[in-house]
Amino acid sequence: MPGGAEIRLLSRAGSRSIGDAAVRSAWQHGGFVRILLAPAASLYRAGVAVRRFRAGRGRAQTVGAPVVSIGNLTVGGTGKTPAALWLAERLRRDGLRPAIVSRGYGGTLERRVVTVADGSGPLFSVDEIGDEATLLAERFRGPIVCGADRVAAAREAVEAHGAGVIVADDAFQHWRLARDFDLVLVDGRTGFGNGSLLPAGPLREPLGALRRAHAIVVTKSAGADALAPALARHAPGVPVFAATLTARELVRAEEGELRAAPLGELLGRRVVAVSAVAQPHSFYELLGELEARPIEVLEFPDHHPYTNDDWQRITQAAHRAELVVCTEKDLVKLRRFPFARGRLVALRVDFRLGAHEEALYRSIRERLDGALVDPSRAC
Repeated sequence: MPGGAEIRLLSRAGSRSIGDAAVRSAWQHGGFVRILLAPAASLYRAGVAVRRFRAGRGRAQTVGAPVVSIGNLTVGGTGKTPAALWLAERLRRDGLRPAIVSRGYGGTLERRVVTVADGSGPLFSVDEIGDEATLLAERFRGPIVCGADRVAAAREAVEAHGAGVIVADDAFQHWRLARDFDLVLVDGRTGFGNGSLLPAGPLREPLGALRRAHAIVVTKSAGADALAPALARHAPGVPVFAATLTARELVRAEEGELRAAPLGELLGRRVVAVSAVAQPHSFYELLGELEARPIEVLEFPDHHPYTNDDWQRITQAAHRAELVVCTEKDLVKLRRFPFARGRLVALRVDFRLGAHEEALYRSIRERLDGALVDPSRAC
């Protein structure tokens, strides 16, 4: 995989700060920064306990339809968006009328509850609803409702769009929302980092929270062997599956539409790799598997709002390249800029469980089917 090897040797020319890099390194390996941030992590732990206590004083709220949460225990990318798309599409094919509920992180409408898609593409701009919600709206042919208040957003999906099942993206820590199935994703490469809570480590909650999960999926890895001891200790009895993020095709933005192109277009091509995602390593590995030849790597912070200066920087780097290749989440933000026709492409990935897919989907359906016949699920 010559492309993957090249990428790891190239310097990062993006906007991640030295401080950010030091903290993320400490999240994985510990060291002085972790010790320095330990008091703040203790305060964070207390804050999590208070939030849980307050949420527990009132019963978790149902929304009139069963809910499946796709969440994680760490900050950063674990593949939640591809997993939500996979599940929503499976449920749609089964005729269960799913809707996706997301926060709409980074958009100007984030604090409102708003329908961002009705099955025919995004109804708002990426500036208004954020990159993840825009990507979901481009890919899923069903209702998508965004809002920081996931309970209100889920009820909107049920009452305004007749949703029969809610797929809640990133809701494992949204305790006010009653869930029928909690699917927790774990990055198979980074695992739980140094095992510390924010900001000393990457954990949103202590590892014992994994006991709430109905299933765990180790993503970006063909197997879960390395994490097996930790999962057995902190989530005894919870079934564990393995999934990969697999390249399906390239996509280009042409005349306002996303158009598919074969992966073979990357073979042997000189490319500039651009990403603004939390964990870009799997993106680089996929480029290596496709035998692209990256001549420069530009990394930006997760959810970065690209500017004219960024566009000029990318196009300057692209003078020596044949293509600029980015993640699909980046394409929804970069497509507004006037790149040379056909030069900007994104890698579209799918969430793949392989032989384990039917077993996981069957366990989800069993919980949903039980909720659908339970009259107590009604609001």
